[in-house]
Amino acid sequence: MILDLLKIAVSSIFKNKMRSFLTMLGIIIGIMVIILMQAAIEGFRSEMQKEINKLGAASFFITKRPTMGGDHDWKKYWKRPNITFDYAEKIENSCNSVEIVIPLLRKWGQEVKFGNKKTEQNITVNGATDNWLQLSGYDIESGRYFTGTELNEGIENVIIGKSVQNKLFEFIDPIDQYVFIRGLRFKVIGVFSEKGKSFGQDQDNFVAISAHHFQRMFGKDRNVDLLVAAKDQTLLSRAVDETIVALRRMRNLRSDDENDFEITTKDEIATKMNNIIAIIYLAALSIGGMSLVVGSIGIMNIMLVSITERTKEIGLRRSVGANKNNIMVQFLIEAVILSLFGGSFGIGAGVGISKLVSTFSKISTVAPLWTIMTAFSVSVLIGLVAGIYPAMKAGKLNPIDALRQE
Repeated sequence: MILDLLKIAVSSIFKNKMRSFLTMLGIIIGIMVIILMQAAIEGFRSEMQKEINKLGAASFFITKRPTMGGDHDWKKYWKRPNITFDYAEKIENSCNSVEIVIPLLRKWGQEVKFGNKKTEQNITVNGATDNWLQLSGYDIESGRYFTGTELNEGIENVIIGKSVQNKLFEFIDPIDQYVFIRGLRFKVIGVFSEKGKSFGQDQDNFVAISAHHFQRMFGKDRNVDLLVAAKDQTLLSRAVDETIVALRRMRNLRSDDENDFEITTKDEIATKMNNIIAIIYLAALSIGGMSLVVGSIGIMNIMLVSITERTKEIGLRRSVGANKNNIMVQFLIEAVILSLFGGSFGIGAGVGISKLVSTFSKISTVAPLWTIMTAFSVSVLIGLVAGIYPAMKAGKLNPIDALRQE
């Protein structure tokens, strides 16, 4: 019985291919948007988690301003005194639970020259310290990292990212060549391994010089962020407390003054990122949801039109023994199959596009299995909801009146 009803439903859908496709379009677009957005969000979450994990479980940031956006008095934060490079050594020396403090020295919008070639003014210059390489998550592809002597004595050496190599040294080995940054000459001693792009951002468009030269070029008193690592994860809370005491003393704060700096742990960053992702996901769900509502209305309308067109068929079926429930189930199955086809096309399009994006752009997009199963279930639910009223209307038709219908 059910098999016969399925055959009738599929036959009816394929009998009017274009109308069926246009009816499914809202479902296709809605499911596709949800799948694509979820794939992008999961990819972004995965990339962010990888970056956060590189920091280590027992680490935290010291910043002049809050690390994430929000409803803050930003004028107050801008007026705070800078956190400078020399804070790193002072914190290390005064906090027993702190293992190491790494200043994060970065300057975007720089130009690198080699001979008559030059990059665009979009290069990030990093100031490297002893432990910077481990923090960065990069490997040295060719050449080497800075020696302690080079970092301490400020020898003019530089390690370049893969994008910089491709722009300036397309056909030659960059090792032992000389480049210019803000008029200073640096010897290339290494090339970082390639990371590619992450959500459209080129992760290889940078160079690293010693912190000594970074300060010489961009100033010693500029504001920097500090990454602090506790000696052990169990000492993280104590390290934070010791750091706060040290910073308040260094910045001459009285006992009743509030902190004029921010401390952010890895877990706090992860929590804030998840909150932002949740907001993005809700926005995407709203957009996809509106399309699904439009799609469900379209299915309901087309089923009502179908009832009008097939009134005589309904009368014939009733006259040969089909009861009210048989007619209702038939039209309900048609609505569900129509919605399932739309959902399946939407899932296929969403997963396919996300795979293409990952393949050709190196942007990580992952469509989790639970998202696909949820989309499939939503398709069934939409079909049921959209088909209930038309199915009930079809079941209530009087068979004699239906047979008289021209």
